[in-house]
Amino acid sequence: MEVAEYEKMYELEGGYWWWVGRRRLLDVILDRLGLRFASVLDVGCGTGFNLNWLCKYGSVVGLDFSKDALRFCGMRGNRNVVLADAESLSFKDNTFDLVTALDLLEHVDDQEALKEIHQVLKPNGHLVLSVPAFNFMWSKHDEAARHVRRYRKRQLKAAVEANGFVVEKMSFWNSFLFIPIAAVRLARKRWRERQVVTDVRVLPGIVNGLLAFVLRFEAHLMKRANLPIGVSLVCVARAHK
Repeated sequence: MEVAEYEKMYELEGGYWWWVGRRRLLDVILDRLGLRFASVLDVGCGTGFNLNWLCKYGSVVGLDFSKDALRFCGMRGNRNVVLADAESLSFKDNTFDLVTALDLLEHVDDQEALKEIHQVLKPNGHLVLSVPAFNFMWSKHDEAARHVRRYRKRQLKAAVEANGFVVEKMSFWNSFLFIPIAAVRLARKRWRERQVVTDVRVLPGIVNGLLAFVLRFEAHLMKRANLPIGVSLVCVARAHK
């Protein structure tokens, strides 16, 4: 991403509805896995907010290919970070209990990244990942974020399983807001929007809070069921070795 997008992430990630909602969902997932005192790798750690959040589950290492991202990590006080590519992880095999790859695969060669993640996970270690869903949702947001692709459910499942993982849970996410978000993005395509920026922007507090509440409610539902459609996909997979 451009430096300006990392700056927005650094400033907004702690309270912005989408990141707040995603962390709540991941809390639900990780609490269910029962992880404590785990060794954790966050691949594509961005500006590092999640590194502090993941510390409650164990010892955390962050990895990103961007020097700009790691500079922002340093501003958050994160020191246990590595400059490296997701397609060539600089760790020994069987090192980590958990790898998180949150909105990472859409940026890289997903087959190579998944192969590398499988190698650094311990036997029966877990991968938790999220990706954007549905090609028809492609927009200037994806271009600004430097995405390479969006995913269909069976496409993601096939990629994960082809690299030695057993899928334990796969669900769409950001479901209740799917129709309005899709409508806005399709309208922008129709009107041939030219400005290449992400959808991340400062919102009025009441709007931001309402959107965060919707995603927290989805996280509650996903304790019991998978959601049938959404803007994103979430997957929990176990490394079979």
